[in-house]
Amino acid sequence: MKKTTSDWADFYTSKMQWGLVSIPAGSKAPKSYGWQQVERALVDSDQAVIHYEQHPTFNMGLLHSASGTCAIDIDDVERTKQCWAALGIDYDAILAAGPQIVGRSGRAKVLFKCPDTIKSRVSLSWPNVGVIFELRAGSTQDVLPPSIHPDTGMPYEWAGRSLETGLPELPQQLRVLWENWKRFKPQMESIDPNYVDKSPTMPAKPRPAGTSVIDRYNQEHNIHMLLQTYGYKRTAKNRYLSPRSTSGLSGVSVFEDNTAYSHHASDPFDSAHSFDAFELFCQYEHAGDVQRAVREAAQLLEMESDSAFDYDKEAIDHGAKVAQSIMGNNKKSDDDIPDHLLTVPGILNEVVTFYATTAPKEQPQFAVQAALALGAVAMGRRWRSCQQNYSALYFINVAKSAAGKEHAKTVIERCLEHAGLDKLIGPGGYTSSAGVFSSLVNQPNHIAIIDELGRVLASSQAAGNQHKADSHTTLMEVFGRQSATLRQIGYAKTGLTKSQAADLDRIVKHPSLTLLGMTTPSTLYDNLSSHYVSDGFLGRFLIVESHRGRQMSRIIDRDIEPGERLINWLNECASSFVGDIDHDSYDNPPNAMVIPFSKDCHKILQDIESYMIERMNENDKVGLESMFGRTREIIMRVALIIARSKEEDEISTGSLKWARDYVTFYAERTVDALSRIMADGEFERISKAVYSHIEQAGLAGMSQREIARKVKAFANLDPKRRKDVMDVLVDDYGIASKNRNENKKGRPNLVWFAVPNN
Repeated sequence: MKKTTSDWADFYTSKMQWGLVSIPAGSKAPKSYGWQQVERALVDSDQAVIHYEQHPTFNMGLLHSASGTCAIDIDDVERTKQCWAALGIDYDAILAAGPQIVGRSGRAKVLFKCPDTIKSRVSLSWPNVGVIFELRAGSTQDVLPPSIHPDTGMPYEWAGRSLETGLPELPQQLRVLWENWKRFKPQMESIDPNYVDKSPTMPAKPRPAGTSVIDRYNQEHNIHMLLQTYGYKRTAKNRYLSPRSTSGLSGVSVFEDNTAYSHHASDPFDSAHSFDAFELFCQYEHAGDVQRAVREAAQLLEMESDSAFDYDKEAIDHGAKVAQSIMGNNKKSDDDIPDHLLTVPGILNEVVTFYATTAPKEQPQFAVQAALALGAVAMGRRWRSCQQNYSALYFINVAKSAAGKEHAKTVIERCLEHAGLDKLIGPGGYTSSAGVFSSLVNQPNHIAIIDELGRVLASSQAAGNQHKADSHTTLMEVFGRQSATLRQIGYAKTGLTKSQAADLDRIVKHPSLTLLGMTTPSTLYDNLSSHYVSDGFLGRFLIVESHRGRQMSRIIDRDIEPGERLINWLNECASSFVGDIDHDSYDNPPNAMVIPFSKDCHKILQDIESYMIERMNENDKVGLESMFGRTREIIMRVALIIARSKEEDEISTGSLKWARDYVTFYAERTVDALSRIMADGEFERISKAVYSHIEQAGLAGMSQREIARKVKAFANLDPKRRKDVMDVLVDDYGIASKNRNENKKGRPNLVWFAVPNN
């Protein structure tokens, strides 16, 4: 009698003691969140049988990390034989030694027990050929019979040695090859008839003054060769097919200046600009970490002898160059933003790219905010620094209506949904302290995206709206409780049932709330009072105000999806290799993975604290000192996110410096805006709002009618109070008036302008 999928599932789990991965019908890749984790594997026989009885058409995969197995996957039989023969490995003997999985003709896959020393996958590729073979282990899976191959429509089958006798040990020759892969790989690459030695042919020479490592690398490396080295298949003179392409279209074009452009969304390059040989090296060898790539390139080129050369500066300059190419030559009114702060180091820059290519209206600053917010929530509760810094952060995007600030919400939600992490999307706001707490009980790690945050702040100040005011107090507490426990406000339990009383005793351990608020400048600043600053509420936010005005919408491709590399990264962050997100309960947080600060970061952290204390002392007199009270903590959280984006084992000085630059730049900007605009009294608030608009108008000035259109509170004043406002601005701010119609016929047109300091 023919075995069903549930029969095979029973055999694999009970007899072979394997862990299975469920795969939807018509696919050979798992789709469920966190499938790579051992805890997600189907290892219990009863559980596996029930699953496949309920889903008889589903395919099944063997998760090697949950099964103690490994696979030798042969994509090109003849070339694999060539490579192995050169190393003295008998191809036929290897295939005869273990059971084989057959999915299509001309290929082979054989299984063995996996030694404890082997935990990851390696592969050999030749230019113009593609993958020759893979040695697969760890958090990878291989499709098992009787799954249906999606290309052939035929079932996978077993061949060779019977499974009944169990799996043999990995042959010693393959074990030596696997464990010494970096030493053997160049020998196998050199067997390729089209092989060209990539080692530098030029004699080592000292660096000429001002020579860039990146420029030198590009001069000495042909982009055609590098593309083929990294698995791109040449289809025409200047066209390549990406190894990650699912469309089968040759989407990579090479230009005469030794650069290229990729149309493949799955490639790790910004679709807004071309890339060079160094960018290939940076992305594929260093996961986008420019600092490490520059230093290693210098070593390869024997240029590292110049101790005075600033490698970090060259890396930052490279990021600035990329940012400039993305934005073009017109940064509009945001031209004071350092270029390197318009990109995000590492994989998260793919979020910036995704934002830029899908945004109807350009807002590059908000693209960076979206990337950081996405990283913050994906890592929440599961990653921390050695200083107990977790990743959750609070953000505010400020821009005029119709300027495009809402796209950050779209990008974050699309990325999370595409990754199967939509359960990390929280409510659109909180109406009370209890509402914040209950949301964290239901979703101990989530992101709340709040439209029109300025109006929320205004309503919380209204009489009789104490619940909303209490919610802000709780939000402040949550920000500092990521490594501790959040408890509810005490309530009387008289008259409550036992269950109701128990609910009031609940606690949330390691709450992780990322907050992204959006608002317009007038709504935010017109509704701010000093207590939002003095109590530290506003100082917990990264506030980014765009001065780009209202924009016409662009025609964009709304079918573009986030890249696979980013989606995989989000899933890895959200599981941190210690379990399923479903087991992440409010009172039982996961064991966080630790990324320590490197020793070289310690001095920088001391300098940051000195800066913070100095700025607090300087702003005591104007009541804005608390805006810098959380600066060091926020920098350390951002640095943690950047280090993970760059896939660092420890937080590097490059990651910390970028975080420092980003946080301090926007902190200074925010304090400058608040010092000019914020006020407590109604009269002073209106006066400062009026002055702000007059100042922005420049020497062209504004009439009282124009001011009234911009500041509604001024428009609502009676004529006497309007005059009082203008008199105060003349006396305290030195504004002056002039007649626009001077030397013209007709009535005078009096306008007000801010007199330049010089």
